[in-house]
Formats: sequence, structure tokens, C-alpha cells
Amino acid sequence: MFRRDYLKKPEWLKVRIPSGYDFRAVFDLLKQYNLSTVCEEARCPNMHECWNNKSATIMILGKICTRACRFCSIETGNPGGKIDPQEPGHVGAAIKKLGLKYVVITSVDRDDLEDYGSGHYAATISAIRKENPETKVEALIPDFSGKEHLRKVTDANPFVIGHNVETVERLTE
Repeated sequence: MFRRDYLKKPEWLKVRIPSGYDFRAVFDLLKQYNLSTVCEEARCPNMHECWNNKSATIMILGKICTRACRFCSIETGNPGGKIDPQEPGHVGAAIKKLGLKYVVITSVDRDDLEDYGSGHYAATISAIRKENPETKVEALIPDFSGKEHLRKVTDANPFVIGHNVETVERLTE
């Protein structure tokens, strides 16, 4: 006889459907300020856990990445050099409303921009610090296509600068 209990998945493997008051509050706030998160765009399976704790990883510079890395779920294409000039201020305001003391800012790659988005990173970090002087900012940056634009980000004085190196070149081509 076949036993169905062998088919049961362990509790730790099950992903809950995003819901709850705090989840909805984060969702509504992000929509109010037209902000993107890597949680949504990369289809993170842990989004409900973070958002229910009033936390999210803000993804600046839009939702479209100029690269097509095979390991990533983020939409790719050519954003045509467009960025939202209000985004840095919106990020600062949203973080203030969430009451965050530590925030991670990441982005899509923007090879279509002259400075690869480094100036927008700096503006966002500055806006966060203006609205939230005690908040520590971690900037999880792209490679800026190997160009010398890192100084703009370091001059904005984030608490941490991180760069993803979890892949190999053949997967990013």
C-alpha cells in the first residue's frame, strides 16, 4: 500500500503566500512612492518574511537591466537612459516612514547611462541620510562596467559598499 505521508514536504520547505498587515503596509508604501524592490523583481521566495518585518531591499535605477545574466529573473532591455529624478527623495521618505535603522540599496545594471548609475546611487544615499541621519546605508553596487565611477558612491559615504561576485563571467554574457 502507498503511504501519502512520504509525499509531505517539510514545514521549512513550504513558502507562505505573502499576506498580513505589515506586508500590505510595505507593499502600499512602495507603490505610493513608485519604488522597486529586488524582492519583487527577482521573485524572491522570502519576500513575505522580510515585508512582514517591515523590511525590503530597494532596487534603484528602474526595473529594466541592460544585461541578461542567465541566473537572474529581472527583466532585461534598453531603458533608453531614463531614470526617475524623484527616486532618491522617494527612497529617503519611504525609509523614514518604515523607521529603518539599516537599509540595503541595490540596482539593476545601467550600461545605457554615461556614469552607469553611480551618480544616482550617490544621490539616493544622500537623500536617505538627509531624511534619516541615523540610518546606516549599505550600497550593493553593480560593477559600473569596470569604469572609474566608484568614487561617486564612496563620496556619498555609505556605511557598507558591497558588490556581488557570486557568479562566473560565462554566466553573465
